[in-house]
Amino acid sequence: MGRCYLLSKTVTEDLANEIIKELTERGDVKHARISADGRYLYVDTIDGEFSVVMYSAVNICSRIANCELSFVKFDYTA
Repeated sequence: MGRCYLLSKTVTEDLANEIIKELTERGDVKHARISADGRYLYVDTIDGEFSVVMYSAVNICSRIANCELSFVKFDYTA
């Protein structure tokens, strides 16, 4: 089961691609995508542990897009 996070601002497609590229380079990320409207980040991990992955995601989003993440819901479709 994955998780859905709200980005504090809408990101462009280029920024979204850069964020997803860095996240998926991690060995523990099973699936990551940003919604078509650029507002939500969906993440699932291989082992179900999110703390380390999301620590990286927060830093990546801050560095690349100058935005923050807020947990929204569990993603049962991941």
